[in-house]
Amino acid sequence: MALDATLGGSAANSYATVAAADAHAVNQWYGATWAALDTAAKEQALIGATGGLETVPWNGDRCSPSVDDENLPQALSWPRSGISCDGVAATCTAIPGSILKATYDLAYQLSQNPSALQPIPASAAGPNTYVSNQKLGDLEISFAAYPNSSDDCSSCGDPAVIKAYPWLKDLLKCWSSLSSGSSRIALRVRS
Repeated sequence: MALDATLGGSAANSYATVAAADAHAVNQWYGATWAALDTAAKEQALIGATGGLETVPWNGDRCSPSVDDENLPQALSWPRSGISCDGVAATCTAIPGSILKATYDLAYQLSQNPSALQPIPASAAGPNTYVSNQKLGDLEISFAAYPNSSDDCSSCGDPAVIKAYPWLKDLLKCWSSLSSGSSRIALRVRS
C-alpha cells in the first residue's frame, strides 16, 4: 500500500509525508537511525503510526467532506475543527504540530518494533492483567495483574497505542479525550 498523506483526503492513510518525517528526524536523537531506513520502511512506519493514532478518541469534529471528493468523508480523524488546545484552534487546513510530532515519534518506534501494536490474545493474559514486559530476542513476554484490579485500572480503556506508548498522552494533550493527569483545558468551539 502506498502512503497517501493528502490532508483531508478520502483515501489518506497517513497524517504525514516521508519528507516531513525526514525533516523532523534531522533534529531528533533517532535521526541517523531514521535516515538509514529505506522509503518503503518509512512509509510503513508512518502508516502504522497513523493507524495507531486513529484509535485515539479525539475531541472536536472531523472535517467533512473530503478535499478530493465532496461525496466522501475524509478517511482520517485529522484534520478536525471545533476544538482549541493550549490556545491553538484546530482547522480543516492543518494538523496540529503535537499530533504530527506524535506521528513522527511513533513511526520511529514502530520502525524499530513493527509488532508493538499487535494485540495479545485475550486468553494469553487472562482477566485483569496486562503485558508488563515484552522482549523480542528469545521472545519473552510477562504479564502482571492490575493492583486492586477491580478498583484501580484508570487506563484500562486506553487504546493499545497509548498502553504501549504512554508518553503519547503528553503529546496528544487536550486534543484527545484521554486523561493525561495534566491541567490543560480543551475548549469546544462552536461555529
